[in-house]
Amino acid sequence: MNLPYLKLVVPTALKAHKNGQLPANLLAKVKTGGVMYAPVAEQFNRLYDEALRAGHKLKNIGDYRSFDGQLKMFLERYDTTDRGRSPQVTRTYEGKTWYLKPGCAPSAAPDPTGLKGSNHGWGLAIDLAFEQNGKTVAMGGACFDWLCANAPRFGFYLQTDNRQSKEFEAWHWQYALGDRTPDGSSAPVAPVASSSPAYPGVPVRIGAKGEAVKRIQEKVGAVADGGFGPRTEKSVMAWQSKNGLKPDGVVGPVTWKKMFG
Repeated sequence: MNLPYLKLVVPTALKAHKNGQLPANLLAKVKTGGVMYAPVAEQFNRLYDEALRAGHKLKNIGDYRSFDGQLKMFLERYDTTDRGRSPQVTRTYEGKTWYLKPGCAPSAAPDPTGLKGSNHGWGLAIDLAFEQNGKTVAMGGACFDWLCANAPRFGFYLQTDNRQSKEFEAWHWQYALGDRTPDGSSAPVAPVASSSPAYPGVPVRIGAKGEAVKRIQEKVGAVADGGFGPRTEKSVMAWQSKNGLKPDGVVGPVTWKKMFG
């Protein structure tokens, strides 16, 4: 399945302001809760309604992010000491190299000048999960496929089309059209069916790394960083229990077939 990516363009009206320091009158509520840049919030709410009609209830896990919010998140996720995360993601802040901690998802380095910073700081990005059986589930599966096929109709794209990239985040969607307005009134596009991944030939368990681990993490609602650690094992065990399998935390051929068909 092709992943929708378009290089983000910051709307002209926002260039008179600083990242993470937008005035309240430029922000508007979105139907998942939270706020975004007002014209973008309008497009997102249309996307939300369309997704709901298709059977996908989107949940907000990260909307507009102030500078203070960006700084707090950055300090929680990064350290000036490399703690061994693999693959490692680095950022530069205050003239130092900062390393992403194990088990954490990447975030942008805050910029006190307001010239750069997270796309959340422009009110253009939103992190999404979805509701399943009354619970909030990490983005993936049919909901992710639906977004890939339909979100561009409302101006929303992923920040990379490369699953192997350290910056790939299935949950992060951003309005990339700048001053342009999309036309989402056309008929919904049917999701492109993603091919079932082939079983890697050996059980996937703690210590494993790579694309197979990412696919498993997306399925069970774990952080899709490609590293099979204790948190992923716990998520796999919960998924196995829920699906009538032995909760051993190992994805062998039986669990793999149940996950991917």
